Amino acid sequence: MNHKLMREGLTKFIESIELHISEESREKILDNLEKLWSDVLLSGYAQDPWSALGTRLTASSNDSVFISNIPFVSICQDHFLPFSGFVSIGYIPGNEIVGLSNIGKLVHILCARLHLQESLTSEIADVIYKSINPAAVGVYMVAQHYCMKARFPAQNVTEVITTSFRGDYKSGNFREEFLRIVKKGGDEHV
Repeated sequence: MNHKLMREGLTKFIESIELHISEESREKILDNLEKLWSDVLLSGYAQDPWSALGTRLTASSNDSVFISNIPFVSICQDHFLPFSGFVSIGYIPGNEIVGLSNIGKLVHILCARLHLQESLTSEIADVIYKSINPAAVGVYMVAQHYCMKARFPAQNVTEVITTSFRGDYKSGNFREEFLRIVKKGGDEHV
């Protein structure tokens, strides 16, 4: 990340608003913005999402694993405003499983990048599927988008739901079981 270029852009943005503030206040605002954007909101660019699933264990069964309601905040690449909610992930192990906290770490890394919700959902599924080769993987994401909240306050409770599946999710009842579990637990959180 080019911090000098970011600082220049933020400076021009602050100047374009024509705020009547002291030089000291302007510098403090710029420091805060630069730190927030580089160290928090876009910190995922400095991390490798594939390494999040690096610690693996041998699977002792092929029973489904479901992780429900992992909270997240990401930044929409269209409006540079946050969208936030919960992501639920399920998979049927192949030969390997990963630690549950590793899946949370993967979600955190990918969310700390610019995304559309649709591409974020798909990217999480891709990394899990290509990393541990499960028989099937499903990702369910429900979020509220601040671009909608800011422009249409009456739509304050509007939720966007996206899903992504990989592997042999059509055989058996994995897809149906996964969606039943996440819908049952996800409604009260956003």
